[in-house]
Amino acid sequence: MSTMKIWDLHMQFNGPMNEKSAEGMKQLAQSIAQEPGVVWKIWTHESGTDHFGSTYLFKDLEALETYKAMHLKRLETFGITEVTDHVFDIIGDLSTITHAPLAAASQHKAFQATQPSDHINGTTK
Repeated sequence: MSTMKIWDLHMQFNGPMNEKSAEGMKQLAQSIAQEPGVVWKIWTHESGTDHFGSTYLFKDLEALETYKAMHLKRLETFGITEVTDHVFDIIGDLSTITHAPLAAASQHKAFQATQPSDHINGTTK
């Protein structure tokens, strides 16, 4: 079984969705893309509701748990306090049959060794 992990996250967000919030989300996405151990994130929204979600792929459980602790605190600063989430193992052989890009994911920069000095407060210099 792969060491990669899926984090599935669901929440409600009642805040305004406008140009300013869209720009903030873009900046957030750019920040997330630099987080150690995050391979990818899919952003989701149920049309016509205030239900949002995310599905992440992490290189391993340690990276997921580190990011999760930070991100849940960050969501609180946005006023999001009710979150449901699940951490899943990946069933690699079946996922490969159904075209999951696991081989490509394992080549992602998240799997490259980093030096502790490369990161300050969870962000890359």
